[in-house]
Amino acid sequence: MDPKDLVKVWDAPDHSRLTPKQISIRLPILVAAKVSALCEMYPRSSKSKVIGDLLATALDEVERELPSKKGKFLGYEKDYGLPPTDPLGHEVEQPPPPSMFEDVGLKGKFRELTEKHLRELEKEAGIKEPLSVPEAVIYEDEDK
Repeated sequence: MDPKDLVKVWDAPDHSRLTPKQISIRLPILVAAKVSALCEMYPRSSKSKVIGDLLATALDEVERELPSKKGKFLGYEKDYGLPPTDPLGHEVEQPPPPSMFEDVGLKGKFRELTEKHLRELEKEAGIKEPLSVPEAVIYEDEDK
């Protein structure tokens, strides 16, 4: 989530799924004051929602900056769609689909561990429809 979108989210109703167990943390005083200020500014949002959204945004940023490392070749992107056609309906040459490689870097490890812990939490919460997590995959065009 982009930090610019947080204020829009805090004015909307909260429909997020929460962990079955409460997590207790101690915050630095200035951070706690800032969280309380946001909660006062956006009274429709709970403290849990504000903290959760801030953490989610920071984690997205951290994940975006983690390095990827190309591992073994996994094949080609499967969902490449129908071949494009010109206005007369003739097929137009299409570049080959992107190659997929295992991401063995820190970003790939983070995604694998995220999925592992997510599945454990879903099981603990009795969630039947699992959330999706981006795969630990690197897509690369053949032309590069």
